[in-house]
Amino acid sequence: MPRDTFTPAATPMQPAQRKTSPLALMACGMTLLGAALLPTSTLAATGSSAANTDTTSAKAVSQYAADTLSEAHQQLASRLQQLAQHTQAFCSAESDVTLETLKQDWRSAMLGLNQVNWVEMGPILQNSRQWQLYFWPDKKDLVARKTRALLAGDGPITVESQAEQSIVMQGLGSVEYQLFDVRYADSPLTADSRRCELMTANTAYAANTGKTLRDEWQQFAPQLAEGTGAFSDSRDAVLSLVRALTVQLEAIKDRKLRRPIGLDNGGTANPYAAESWRGGMGLANIAATLAMMERLWLGNDEVAGIQGYLNGQVDPRMVASTTSDFVDARQAFAALPDDLAGILRDDPRNGELQQAMIHVETLQAGFADTLNPALGLSLGFNSTDGD
Repeated sequence: MPRDTFTPAATPMQPAQRKTSPLALMACGMTLLGAALLPTSTLAATGSSAANTDTTSAKAVSQYAADTLSEAHQQLASRLQQLAQHTQAFCSAESDVTLETLKQDWRSAMLGLNQVNWVEMGPILQNSRQWQLYFWPDKKDLVARKTRALLAGDGPITVESQAEQSIVMQGLGSVEYQLFDVRYADSPLTADSRRCELMTANTAYAANTGKTLRDEWQQFAPQLAEGTGAFSDSRDAVLSLVRALTVQLEAIKDRKLRRPIGLDNGGTANPYAAESWRGGMGLANIAATLAMMERLWLGNDEVAGIQGYLNGQVDPRMVASTTSDFVDARQAFAALPDDLAGILRDDPRNGELQQAMIHVETLQAGFADTLNPALGLSLGFNSTDGD
């Protein structure tokens, strides 16, 4: 299916390198001398103006980020609602909704989830919303085991009963298992079956969770936009986004790529360690997250995005390099299919996959080793540690 895309802003051009003439150096020296002789009040006014400009720039970026992520949360809620409605229609046998439609709805919902679940702040971390919507990593295959156990029972399955279940059973993981697992290849989902009963309750519960998350984000978004509440000011809000980018790029590198590719396991690939391996969305999920990250980084025609703000905080060459790394990563994933597990089964040493891995590592290192130290940011414990 087509991946979620957006039109990136133009990549900033690096200034041409020119030699500085002796006259220019002399003029520069005179300018600095003149600044040194300025009255204290003039210098204070200049510093105040710079600080105001910095605050204004940060507020514009944090507002843009809040609005963009609000739109993404709304989109996720809508996609989950569509999956629930189509499942209800399919299982009631009162419409022409097909099994393939449900599969496409599930894939669409997963892309929407991956555009918001990387944000290490606010509602997505509250009440285990991430795992409520999709339990992963699932090293012990709990989703399959608990789904089979529930289907083997004879008690009624309702939205209300799902609220009493483990978070393993409350989200899109169980739906994925029922739609895509090989054990159901010869017995696909049919209307009026116990599986349909579970699917209907599962998707309805996930849709309710999506609406709750959307509403919670709408309450949290003003804090991000204005630099209040969870943030000390607008600059702190923007730098918190930079921190979130850094943390999640490391998670993509280590958990979503290195682990299944086998780079941390003696070189033995493990397709079952890939995210969404049953639904074949391991690489599509990563691409969706990177697309949202790049969108916040670049901004739009009105707001320069995180990169525009950082241009005034660090060496612009660092920022330009990161912008280029985002482009390289996007293009590398565009050249790959959606299914990471499928690649690992067929060709675990796929050259294009290796290239995409290198681009992610380069992008992550640019944040962790260059931008974060330049900004004075340090990373402590985060929700991706341990799993």
